[in-house]
Amino acid sequence: MVSPPRPGLRAYHGLMKISATPAVDSVIGRVRSDGRENLVMVLSNGCCDSTAPYLYDNYIPEPDSTPVGEVAGVSVVAPAWLVRLYPGDQPLTIDVEEGVIEDSLSLETEFDCRFVLRAPAAVARP
Repeated sequence: MVSPPRPGLRAYHGLMKISATPAVDSVIGRVRSDGRENLVMVLSNGCCDSTAPYLYDNYIPEPDSTPVGEVAGVSVVAPAWLVRLYPGDQPLTIDVEEGVIEDSLSLETEFDCRFVLRAPAAVARP
């Protein structure tokens, strides 16, 4: 089940916009309570997950990374090529899937869940 996005999240530039579900806040809180600090979420092209969100601590973003928003007090960054792909007319939504296999280095996998990036449904053009 997909949770509704929280209103009011704003992007830092005129291109990509993000939103997040309340489940994302909850999982980030669990990661923090486990002692992780200096968190950053990266929308990136990992080895297997394409543009999945990754949550890291003490991460140094790539030189072309662009801040695209903030979720639960965590900065969200994306590479410039990805920012250009989403013009920002509808936000991308960061959500959580529960009970997944721990196959990522992203911190939330320690809690048997995984952040996912959901794009708005495509609208058919006449």
